[in-house]
Amino acid sequence: MKILHVINGLDQGGAERQLGNLLRAAPDAGAVFALKEPGVMAGDIRAQGIPVYTGRLRNPLSTGWIAALRRALAAYQPDGVMGWMYHGNLAALLTRRLGHQGPVFWNVRHSVHDLAHEKRGTRWVIRSGAWLSRHPARIVYNSATAAAQHEALGFSADRRVVLPNGFDLERFHPAPDAPVELRAQLGIGPDTWLLGMVGRAHPMKNHAALVAAMARLVEAGADMHCVMVGTGVSAEDNPLARAIREHGMDRYVTLLPPTPEPEALYPGLDLLVLPSRWGEGFPNVVGEAMACGIPAVVTDIGDAASVVGSTGFVAASPEPLDLADAITRAIGHGRAHLRGLGGEARARMESHYALEAVSGRYQALFQDAVADAAPASP
Repeated sequence: MKILHVINGLDQGGAERQLGNLLRAAPDAGAVFALKEPGVMAGDIRAQGIPVYTGRLRNPLSTGWIAALRRALAAYQPDGVMGWMYHGNLAALLTRRLGHQGPVFWNVRHSVHDLAHEKRGTRWVIRSGAWLSRHPARIVYNSATAAAQHEALGFSADRRVVLPNGFDLERFHPAPDAPVELRAQLGIGPDTWLLGMVGRAHPMKNHAALVAAMARLVEAGADMHCVMVGTGVSAEDNPLARAIREHGMDRYVTLLPPTPEPEALYPGLDLLVLPSRWGEGFPNVVGEAMACGIPAVVTDIGDAASVVGSTGFVAASPEPLDLADAITRAIGHGRAHLRGLGGEARARMESHYALEAVSGRYQALFQDAVADAAPASP
């Protein structure tokens, strides 16, 4: 069973990391077509013998990628094609016009709390997807929330399949010595509460509100520090930098670029915080931290609240006051209780979100759809 996965690129986003996980779990069953230049993950994927093709799309009006996609189909001869995210989904559907005869799948990784939050081009692509959604064999969502939201926007409901993210539990695991090592790197003491936020600098991620929430807690006497990791977070002039200056939080926040080894960060934290305002489906960072035995404070966006279940804390809203309240509730339990919750979080990942089990569900989905599409024997 050979599946060609069509995606915008292979940078270190959540969807890209999840695709990489699935490819590693079944390396003989997939290849990738990146519409743009592949990105930093392409080397690791190719190193496992997995083909990576590229359309080298730079100009949105360029059509050269279509010929590259046709060549990839001819070279790889897939049994099925799966698009990833909105642009990848539309490109995957185009393969039916380029000679591909097998089923096409869509993979939606985004929740849509309000279309007004999306860029004009994204709104157009979502509406186009709704109109075309009767054509793919299956539409995979990584959260039930996202499925309901997209169906309310007109996406075909009878093609829905909800498959959660899967996590490599050998890579992401508890490390008892990590807190001491990370605190030494950051120059903070053993009694300081250490929070972590992992995510690119974008308004949906809501970094500035977390800074404002921490400022409230620090003013009230809390001893805490937050390390923020992600693309663009360390820029000198963005809303996050301005919020840090405005609240006088330079001493309490460390900003770091994205890391290829987040598994070295999570186990050193007391809490992961996901303060997102919109857009999350199944946030990878929450599952990764939980796999490392770290409880999470999340907003009720996408399936974040259902993922943490009773092992974490849910803020009443993404606003600073409610984020501060949720963090206060969490640290108020004390470190021993949080370590216990971390153990429960790890067990929850083992029982619900192990990569091998999720990969098996994807392979079964592909096999069933390919079998349905095959012509009946005479």
